[in-house]
Amino acid sequence: MSDQRHELVDNLDKYLIGIDDVFAFKCRECGKCCRNREDILLNSRDVYNIATVLSMTHRQVIETYCEVYIGENSRIPVVRLLPKGQNRNCPLLQGDRCIIHARNPALKPTVCALYPVGRVVASEHAPEDMGLGTPYETQYILNDTRCGSLKQKQTVRTWLENFHIPIDDQFFIEWNKTLFKIVSMVQRYDGKDGVTDKSMEMLWGAVFQSIYIDYDTSKDFFPQFKANIAKLMGVFDKLEKMF
Repeated sequence: MSDQRHELVDNLDKYLIGIDDVFAFKCRECGKCCRNREDILLNSRDVYNIATVLSMTHRQVIETYCEVYIGENSRIPVVRLLPKGQNRNCPLLQGDRCIIHARNPALKPTVCALYPVGRVVASEHAPEDMGLGTPYETQYILNDTRCGSLKQKQTVRTWLENFHIPIDDQFFIEWNKTLFKIVSMVQRYDGKDGVTDKSMEMLWGAVFQSIYIDYDTSKDFFPQFKANIAKLMGVFDKLEKMF
């Protein structure tokens, strides 16, 4: 976890902002927020959107622009945009413009579209004193930023509407529910007696394939996501019977 993320977790109440609270920010399209970034993680819808815009498969997107690793704490596959060059530029940055934003702003990665706003949710096991509200309730944070200007005031609601991000984002909730569940399941087997390294690699492969790879951009995303997760839960059911 980066120092910035540590600081965010430790001082979450300082960053929380309501859906109709006002903040000042105007994007100058300078590309500054796309440089020196090591923390742009993609969800499966982000990969689907990038693949759609660039006419690529999910696997091609990940192999071309991303890095995949096993999360130190989560122990599940994580996909992040892999920075390039001395300035650690986002690989989707050309000049000062995001190639996805230039072609279809509504399909740029969610973390990027929301910036400087962020979203967080708590699982049913999260401590109440974290300040995240009820389980799976979407809360918003306002990140510190050194780019843009303060000449435009808006609410979180209008900021989301600008990028066609629904307030009631059912995928965002389902994504987090799925991650919480998969993390819990994978952690039960990682390091468990009788579970070999090869077995864990196969399990990680199944998770990665289901979450990030098995999608057809000619079909709607969300039904495919739900079908993939249902198949993955079937894999875990078989493991439960084995162990």
